Amino acid sequence: MSWPMGLTMLRLLLLPVFLWLMLAGARHEVGGHELRRYRWGALGIFAVMAITDKLDGYLARRLNQTSRIGALLDPLADKLLIACSLILLSFPWIAPQGYAIPIPVVVGVYAKDVGVAIGTIVLLYKLGRVSVTPRLLGKLSTFLQLALILATLLAPDLGRVAWPLLVTFWFAVILAAAGAALDYAYQGTSQARYAREHAVAGK
Repeated sequence: MSWPMGLTMLRLLLLPVFLWLMLAGARHEVGGHELRRYRWGALGIFAVMAITDKLDGYLARRLNQTSRIGALLDPLADKLLIACSLILLSFPWIAPQGYAIPIPVVVGVYAKDVGVAIGTIVLLYKLGRVSVTPRLLGKLSTFLQLALILATLLAPDLGRVAWPLLVTFWFAVILAAAGAALDYAYQGTSQARYAREHAVAGK
């Protein structure tokens, strides 16, 4: 158990706590508003999980403690955190009142993830192996999704800037997801073309 692996496991263990705080806040509504302490508790847990996401990657590289299981669990923890958060915050009775994330934003994010998953399976079937490397657009897409979740949780305390900020993030998240999807598609077609050219050259 290395430090990076410990931080990844911590994120996975904190996820149920985050979900409980979100659902508890929705259940204990007072006068149409979720209890502030639940929302801020969820916000604090989410911030810890987001920080450890960056910290474990840094420590893995700095301490040379990368592992195959860590390489699998780290993106899994990220996807679970973002997926659960986006879905929950798209429900008006769970999100801060009046600030639910629009369904098209959630669909745009998931369309990218589903496309990448299908493309990966197809390449594995045809080539026997595939390399999915996160690049700038993919990292930007993940960062904007995390920022959108934070902004949504903070929205009731942001005053007049809440709506302009959220709308900006909604469009930015969709555009970044579309760009990342195209970039992953380019990577996939490049790998398929490379394998086909070498197969022809080997004959």
